[in-house]
Amino acid sequence: MANGNGIEDSVQGNGSGDSQNGNGNADPPNGNNNGDPHHDDDDDDDDDNNSGIKRICPQLATQDKGCVRYTRGFDVTGVVSEVDLAFPEVASECDCIQACLDMPGTCASYAWTFSTADAVDSGYRTCTLYSDFNLPGSVAIQFDLESANNQNINAAQITSEGANPDIGGPVPQAFQDLDSLVPDPDAVSGPVWLLANGEVQC
Repeated sequence: MANGNGIEDSVQGNGSGDSQNGNGNADPPNGNNNGDPHHDDDDDDDDDNNSGIKRICPQLATQDKGCVRYTRGFDVTGVVSEVDLAFPEVASECDCIQACLDMPGTCASYAWTFSTADAVDSGYRTCTLYSDFNLPGSVAIQFDLESANNQNINAAQITSEGANPDIGGPVPQAFQDLDSLVPDPDAVSGPVWLLANGEVQC
């Protein structure tokens, strides 16, 4: 649905992922909802945008004073570039989004997920920053990784992960384990758009 800016908002995923509701969230107990002092659904009720999408991370310096374009439980991100951050450098979904905001020249999306074995073992999600999004199922891109025109791409990682060509498909679900057996409804991913007027939407 479109918000007041005419931008199509993503539909928020499973909002039942609350570390206090006994759903098996793997974040270590630390007194904060989802390991994030700014992630409290009850406190966010007054911060929803006009479309009714619940705002997260209201302390972020963005056009909407937080993020209203995101999904929970899925990883809406691509492969062209990748920056991997981990606890304690990032300790919450809001830290992850802020890390993307701090890299406006290369980051356009983020994923707060259990992406590595260390993350699964420790119980702390990782933050992965990307410059592109998951391609739809009927789209594929073959990269010329040797081109001198490439800038700020992870050519070696694209090759090692077998992501060339980058083949589209449904947005992958996020899981709490490496065997992809336990869904992670508290994972968060979404866009961070730097607009031509200098404002940021997420």
